[in-house]
Amino acid sequence: MKREHVDAVLGKFADKPGAGIILLKRMRTLLRYAMEMGWRDSDPTAGVRAFKSVEIHTWTESEIGQFESRWPTGTKQRLAFDLLLYTGQRGSDVARMARPAAGEKIRIVQQKTDAPLTITVHPQLRRSLEACPSSHLAAIVTAHGAPFSIKGFGQFMSNAIREAGLPPCCKAHGLRKAAARRLAEAGCSAHEIMAVTGHKTLSEVERYTRAAEQERLNAAAMAKQLENKRLANSRGQVGKHIEAKEKKSRMALPRGLEPLFSP
Repeated sequence: MKREHVDAVLGKFADKPGAGIILLKRMRTLLRYAMEMGWRDSDPTAGVRAFKSVEIHTWTESEIGQFESRWPTGTKQRLAFDLLLYTGQRGSDVARMARPAAGEKIRIVQQKTDAPLTITVHPQLRRSLEACPSSHLAAIVTAHGAPFSIKGFGQFMSNAIREAGLPPCCKAHGLRKAAARRLAEAGCSAHEIMAVTGHKTLSEVERYTRAAEQERLNAAAMAKQLENKRLANSRGQVGKHIEAKEKKSRMALPRGLEPLFSP
């Protein structure tokens, strides 16, 4: 295998940059293992870069409200949506998630990271679960009462999002990011957010906390600016009032009431 072979393989993933990045990592691991074993004397992936992945859109509150209006509590689409938004998990984990009993928490082992998580059930998620009763172990099942496959769950959510009239940038994974954003805006630390989402590194989560902190500081700065303007206007009004009083006091008195002596 040569450098041009690596480029040719990755070129087929121009429209799927995320998959291309994963493939490059796996190729690099395999080839470096081959070098360690003495099967190769060079790494053709050295210096190769995959196509830059497009950042997944984080759902806004307006977009969340639009989906909720189209799919009210009691619909299976809303249950899938609430499972994603109120657990902060990937679709691959939600598809395999077990339905918690009343008063119990959700316990999962993430497929991607093998991280075990215990998640407190949000009141809205509890309402959605109760509105869609099921005797099946899975938290959500298909119309035929069988558990979703990971691909099937993704298609189910894609159809629900499209029927809600949302833009193409709204993906199911964006709800995981929206969950992290909400936690950051609520003042949660990066470690607290990680305890919900299951991220293993701070780098991804800190982006949400930085964005929330920037927004908070921006709001505080604008409030101070408006308060400063209000005080300036207030001081201006007081100054005009004092000036008017002084001007009035300097006005000439009527004839016949002049002072007997000059000041």
